[in-house]
Amino acid sequence: MFDFILKVCIEHFKGERTLSGIYNLLTGKRSSQTMQDAKGYNLDHYFGIFPSLKRNELDRHIEELLDLREISLENGGFPVLTAKGNKKLHDYDGPLLDSFQGMELHAAIPVFERRLNLLTQTATNLQADITSFVPIIDDPEVQKWVKAVYASVQQKIPQLVQSLHQEISQLLAERSSIEAELFAYRLSGGGVIGLTIEQLQNSFQLTREDVHICLFHMYHFLFWRAKRGQERYPVLHLCTKGLDSSHMITQSAQKTYQYLNQGLSIEEVTTLRRLKRSTIQDHIVEAALVIPQFSIEPFIHPDDVDEILQKARHLDTQRLKHIHEAFDGKYDYFELRLAMAGRQTQRKEGYAYDNS
Repeated sequence: MFDFILKVCIEHFKGERTLSGIYNLLTGKRSSQTMQDAKGYNLDHYFGIFPSLKRNELDRHIEELLDLREISLENGGFPVLTAKGNKKLHDYDGPLLDSFQGMELHAAIPVFERRLNLLTQTATNLQADITSFVPIIDDPEVQKWVKAVYASVQQKIPQLVQSLHQEISQLLAERSSIEAELFAYRLSGGGVIGLTIEQLQNSFQLTREDVHICLFHMYHFLFWRAKRGQERYPVLHLCTKGLDSSHMITQSAQKTYQYLNQGLSIEEVTTLRRLKRSTIQDHIVEAALVIPQFSIEPFIHPDDVDEILQKARHLDTQRLKHIHEAFDGKYDYFELRLAMAGRQTQRKEGYAYDNS
């Protein structure tokens, strides 16, 4: 499963990103480069789906794919699929990992996971008359949320447990057996402690990476189904309350965005924030990438945007260096990045940039 995701990333990057690009994407590095890669190469659903991934774990999987001759490293470290790797990718018959919405739900899913796990443990323990136990989630905000839920339904715990069981069982039946079993064995409650990641690895003969991908994908799947089906999944829907998609923008870029909304120029924001002009430009590109209503017209004319994108398509490249050279310096790198970022946000068919 993890190797499948790696090969999807390699296929989409088309030999134009190094292993660091893949690592930054999967771990969710909050940089304009990584976010533009995610948007431009249509991999934003994978953004940040594995924040705990270690670089040596990624390297180990890459070495295995190299040994199997499913990928090769070109031009000093840019991975590409071989014919064998491409066939393996398209012959993949594992779980359909089609519910990831990494960039859109980067903040919501971890909270949803903690809420669901602690609510399950609490409700099933109380139904079993186990009133003293160590919470599996050490998060004060989530514990506070569960206590509030309990206070509102304490006379209806059996009904809550029954509904939760039915909702989860119904949704697990729609997934592969491996996804369903991993998820079920991970849950705690009723005096039973869920298996650790290491125990799941050993029991199912999977890598840590595969266990993580399966579990994280299940939470994405459950979240979306519950969010859109309040009547069918009332308890799961309750766990999604107040958790919505959010813009992937850093706090510093948000401040710049607010000043720009007040009508300040780049020069004025640079002076006011005491930052380099290039930093403010990075913030503008970041805003263009992740805020749909952000207009790039104050910084670049629509005709110039069209010319840049036409040139990129004509050259069949996503590297800014080649585009910049083709224009003989007519546009600077900020204008090139901004043109592509704005189109990626509005139409999701843009080009990632690369200064190299």
